[in-house]
Amino acid sequence: MVKSAVRIIEILELFDRLQRPLTLSEIADTLGYPRSSTMGLLQSLRAMDYMAFDDEEKHYTPTNRVALLGGWLHGRVFQDGVIVGLMNQLQRESGETVMLALQNGMHAQYVHTVQSQDLLRFYLRPGMLRPICRSAVGLALLAQQSPERVRRLVERINEQQIDPSGPVSYPALSRTLDSVRTQGYAYSDAVTEDACAIAIVLPSRRGQPATALGVSGPTRRLGKQKEAMYRLMKELAVEHLSARFPLRRPVK
Repeated sequence: MVKSAVRIIEILELFDRLQRPLTLSEIADTLGYPRSSTMGLLQSLRAMDYMAFDDEEKHYTPTNRVALLGGWLHGRVFQDGVIVGLMNQLQRESGETVMLALQNGMHAQYVHTVQSQDLLRFYLRPGMLRPICRSAVGLALLAQQSPERVRRLVERINEQQIDPSGPVSYPALSRTLDSVRTQGYAYSDAVTEDACAIAIVLPSRRGQPATALGVSGPTRRLGKQKEAMYRLMKELAVEHLSARFPLRRPVK
């Protein structure tokens, strides 16, 4: 990867994570960058009007241009804020961490998360990649695809050795996806030790990317509530989405 490009993205992600103005020292020290090169990157962002600088406080803050870059995607993925409302209500009623994921090549990637407030929880941040053939959100997304497309994806994953657990068995994955289609949700406890997740694919307009809604928590707590959690997710998805949008796919 191009180092300067990676560092600019990591600077922007740092602001997203901390959600406050930052000094040059804070940025460089947190990310482990040399201060001279960090200053150069920040000056470039300022020159392009993607970063503002407070001369008195010596703080940097991203400008609205950063937020506007993804505005056209935000409406497609989050459906004008309705999905965020769904996720917030699901978190309140379930008490667990809630995540929204898209397929990103050979991975599933979280694009939004709402963290559990329970002391025993697993922190999941936006941008995290998950193995698409083993994670609940990944299995939910794959269950919507044709067998031929899934087979080609498995071949690419195995060729490039993407999955850290080793080669993916297409026949075994096919059986798992059949189960997902039958029961209406995906379940996995194979990614993070002592943690599990349940996921469904949300209804959406035609032409919009498929999105998977997931709930994650300790296996000893959430693993016993799979069916009840699925019913809650399905009910809230229908309540928030079905009446407003023509569905591309029904929530089973």
